[in-house]
Amino acid sequence: MTDQTNPADRVGWEAIWRSGKIPPRFQSLAAPNATVVEWADTLPKGAYILDLGCGIGRHCVYLGGRGFRMAGLDISPTGISVSQDVCAQRQIAFEGRVSDLTTIPWPDATFDAALSTSTIHHNLRAGIVQSIAEVRRVLKPGGLFLADFPCDNTEDFSGWREMVRNGQLVEAEMNTFIDERPQPEGDDGHLPHHYSDETDVRDLLGAFEILKLWTDVRSRTPEGAVQSAKWVAWARKP
Repeated sequence: MTDQTNPADRVGWEAIWRSGKIPPRFQSLAAPNATVVEWADTLPKGAYILDLGCGIGRHCVYLGGRGFRMAGLDISPTGISVSQDVCAQRQIAFEGRVSDLTTIPWPDATFDAALSTSTIHHNLRAGIVQSIAEVRRVLKPGGLFLADFPCDNTEDFSGWREMVRNGQLVEAEMNTFIDERPQPEGDDGHLPHHYSDETDVRDLLGAFEILKLWTDVRSRTPEGAVQSAKWVAWARKP
């Protein structure tokens, strides 16, 4: 395991992965996102894949189990350590490194594919731009990228906006929220949350060829309004 982060930067995710209160959907052996399953079906056999923000290895375990070569990046040493252990138990080859997503510690044109689910939006927009530039750098020509971004046309987004008006949250920049209260809402409320519309996603992925882009509705209110949704993008490095 290679560590290239400042310990002070790890507090958020390190606290989550060490808490013992990990949401079921993010646990190492939890089912993969349906979008990841569909995307994986399009990848060449034996592709070398990088999981950005791999957490404790959920998608590394799934994709490695399908015969892909796996590497994972996470800011949390605990996340990488657990990922290594769970992959080793299943005889999945896995290379894990501890680092921020804005500085991916692999050479140019290393990977056939990369994915980032529920992760890349946890930054200011400039950081997201830098992370995506790094993804493009480490992908081979024609390399495939799967990423998701929280959608701003949701009740979740409206709730964050209302809390800003009430002085409960900080809007660090347009459409990027941080809960700085001593006991923030949710497991990751204290981290930046950047929300996007379609124009924003297309701009962020401007250096890629976007193959597919759609809204994946995660939940609805009892009245039928969209509670939570993400933009899901499949893109290719030219």
